[in-house]
Amino acid sequence: MAGGWSQIMPATEEVQRMIDQVTCQIFTANSYQEQVVKKGMNYCIKVEIGGNCPGSLYMYVYREPKLTDTIWIPLSEICEASTLPFPLDKIKQHAEDRTGKKYDIFKGINYKTLLTRNVGYTNYFIKVQVGEGEEDYLILRVACAVTLVSNPTLTNLLGNKTLSDDIEYFE
Repeated sequence: MAGGWSQIMPATEEVQRMIDQVTCQIFTANSYQEQVVKKGMNYCIKVEIGGNCPGSLYMYVYREPKLTDTIWIPLSEICEASTLPFPLDKIKQHAEDRTGKKYDIFKGINYKTLLTRNVGYTNYFIKVQVGEGEEDYLILRVACAVTLVSNPTLTNLLGNKTLSDDIEYFE
């Protein structure tokens, strides 16, 4: 049945074979999500880059029974939350509603953006401190149209994060 993305799973040999078919074998599959669609499967695969360009990126792969299309959409470098084009106050209430908690602290730490092909539209992945404890951090996914910077939309969040957790792509 077609639907949303699966949970993130460790990469399998089959996922690595998909990566090997479209690269020069300098990428190593790390983890992935899958999504059932009408005529096949979508995969979002986190790959580690080897060679002279260490790092990681995300590859989107559509697969019928064979690899047919690949779109690369990496996250940006990490940025300080003070450079966000909108105040976090605009989404605090939405985060509280989503988690069912009230936050006395709601302090942006840093963020990455999803580099998309959609001109004028950006997804921000923002790490926010919401308490004094070790796991009192959230990572928010916030969508924002360039023309409506004053109106960001919380699309999802991950809870129980730590200051040292990486900001990674999630749906």
